[in-house]
Amino acid sequence: MNPFLFIIQGLLALLFAGTGALKIFGSDAAVRKLAPSAFSIRFLRILGALELAGAFVLAATGLLNIAPVLTVCADIGMAVVLIAAVGVHYSRREWAPIPFLVLMLAGAIAVVLGRW
Repeated sequence: MNPFLFIIQGLLALLFAGTGALKIFGSDAAVRKLAPSAFSIRFLRILGALELAGAFVLAATGLLNIAPVLTVCADIGMAVVLIAAVGVHYSRREWAPIPFLVLMLAGAIAVVLGRW
């Protein structure tokens, strides 16, 4: 297993686990800080559950080295979430989070291409 891809995959899993857990278990005010008011709290909690599930798949497949195709599927799903997040922040002219989201997207794409 390529150590670089393993590190990137682990970092992505940690980041998505953190944001997913915050969206699921955080207070409404904390969740509102993460996302625009255009989205309902219910939608954001569902998104958090998907992020947490994706993080679990990334971590489990990386640590146990099983079903590499699941890594690719989870990373493609995370890439879609990141593209949507960049689009939302761009449309709202919220420039600060975009570079970090693009960096995460580049990592997700690198893992997809490396594991394909």
